[in-house]
Amino acid sequence: MSATVSARRVASRVTTLTSPTLLLAVLYPVVGALAVGVVGVAWSLVGMLFTVAIPAFIVDRGVRSGRYTDHHLREREQRAVPLGLAALSVASGVVVLLVAGAPRAITALQIAVLVTVAAATAITLVWKISFHTAVVAAAAAVLTLLGGPWWALSWLAVPLVGWARLVLRAHTAAQVVAGVVVGAGVTTAVLLLAGVG
Repeated sequence: MSATVSARRVASRVTTLTSPTLLLAVLYPVVGALAVGVVGVAWSLVGMLFTVAIPAFIVDRGVRSGRYTDHHLREREQRAVPLGLAALSVASGVVVLLVAGAPRAITALQIAVLVTVAAATAITLVWKISFHTAVVAAAAAVLTLLGGPWWALSWLAVPLVGWARLVLRAHTAAQVVAGVVVGAGVTTAVLLLAGVG
C-alpha cells in the first residue's frame, strides 16, 4: 500500500470521526456538564435537538433522495438549502432555550453555533469554506474557555482535521484556515459577550 493511499485512508477516517454533526453531538453534553453539571447535560439535549438532530435529518433525507451527493455536502452548490434550513433550526433552538430559561452557557453555545453557521453559509455561497475546521475550532475554543488549560489540548485536533481535509482535496489551505478563523473567532466572541468563560 502506498503512502498516499494510506494517508487518504487515515484522512477519510479523521473526516468521518470529526464531522460537524458528530462533533456537535459530543460537544453539547460536555459543555453542559462543564457549565452546570448534570442539569446542564439535560439542557444540552434541547440544544442538540435543534442543532444536531433536525439538521442531520434534513441532510440525510436529501442524500437518500439524491438531492445531495453525500452527508459531508462536498459540492458547494448543494450547501445553501440544507445549511439555510439548519440555521433556521438552530435559531428556533435559541428561542426555545431563551424562553425556557436554559443555563447561559448552553444558550450562548446555541447562539455561537447559529452565528457561525450563518457566517459560514454566507461565505460558502461563493467560496467553499471548511465547515469541518470551523466546528472543530469552535469546539476547541468553547472547551478552553469553559474547561481551562487541560481542555486547551483539544486544539491539537484542529491541525489534524485541517490536514485531513487537505489530503482529501476537499478544500484549499485558505479554506481550511478560514474555517478555523470563523469557527474560533465567532464562538469566542459570542461566549465572551455572554459572560461565559
